[in-house]
Amino acid sequence: MSPTQVHLEDVAVGAVLPRVVRNASRVQLFLYSAATWNPHRIHYDVDYARFEGHEDVLVHGPLQGAWLTQYVTSWAGPRARLLSVQWQNRASAFPERDLHFDGRVTAVDGDVVTLEITEADPDGRVLMPATATVRLPRRG
Repeated sequence: MSPTQVHLEDVAVGAVLPRVVRNASRVQLFLYSAATWNPHRIHYDVDYARFEGHEDVLVHGPLQGAWLTQYVTSWAGPRARLLSVQWQNRASAFPERDLHFDGRVTAVDGDVVTLEITEADPDGRVLMPATATVRLPRRG
């Protein structure tokens, strides 16, 4: 199956991106720590995470940022170009819980589209607000 391409003519201010749900397993967090050379035990050792005051191990902020970037680029399609992405980690994300990525178009300037993105926990609490800009191709 080929990836879907969004064209500039397909979007308008207020358009809503489809929700994507991600869920990190504990094994994934351990492997991400290893792959990124991140030895901080709050990402894979629940007893240590609790010792530091967390209710469980934490999903890495950069992993959430990668998911957010993937959310935008997967929506936009292979011919689009990600120009910028900015996010803030405002609250902790925990493994084995659904994380909801939602977005909407907030501006269209020429072929550049600005998006407002949120990552929220199952209770709707925003963990990571973000903005992104993408350049979308025109049809034909």
